[in-house]
Amino acid sequence: MHITEFTHALADRMPGWQPSPTSVPLADDPASNRIWDTGPLPYATFSTEGFHRSVLTHHWGLQLYVMPRPHRPDEYLVLPMLPGNTSHQHVQGLRAPRGVTVPSDPARAAAQLRRRLLLDYRFTSATAIRRSSPGQLQVHVAFDARRRLRIRTGYIGVFNDLLAHGGFLLDPATGECHLPDTLAPEETRRRLVQGLQRLRYRGFHVTVDSPDGPRSHPPLAQPDLRRGHRR
Repeated sequence: MHITEFTHALADRMPGWQPSPTSVPLADDPASNRIWDTGPLPYATFSTEGFHRSVLTHHWGLQLYVMPRPHRPDEYLVLPMLPGNTSHQHVQGLRAPRGVTVPSDPARAAAQLRRRLLLDYRFTSATAIRRSSPGQLQVHVAFDARRRLRIRTGYIGVFNDLLAHGGFLLDPATGECHLPDTLAPEETRRRLVQGLQRLRYRGFHVTVDSPDGPRSHPPLAQPDLRRGHRR
């Protein structure tokens, strides 16, 4: 079973998880630097030619690195990645959830992941994400060298809103939220404005980087629905 087919079948059996649409060659994969714990995987494996990886993403800002196990055609390696917006400094002192080996049968693999990895991974990730918070209820919007939108936050609720409801993705290489590159500029702007407005209504303070310096967008007051009913 091809890696893409396997991760799609795995995601079908794991509510809340979404597979990456395509696989990526392991060689020089920047996302491998965000693997939290390799478990049974030696780093030398990443120099193996012909291997591809896929990533499963949960809307809480969690990701699993999935790749074939070298020399074991009937097994895959599933490795927990650093949660969104975190780096290795945010997990210092935490007991890392271990990467695991699973069979190529998606049903059996999903059952083993639930039993051996997911609970521990979710519990420990919450602490790491809180440590990465840039400030009280802060969301930071920036643009990379290609002027692509990138959002950083240390709150699971923001990940849930953007990933589960806003159509955003989580970049495996950086741990930042972004919109699909395939969107037209007008659609990108519309989704960004809608997503940030939802967060501001929930009490988050949004800071947007611009050529003129950071622009601050404080929380918005919730509309008074009772006033509309009295009219």
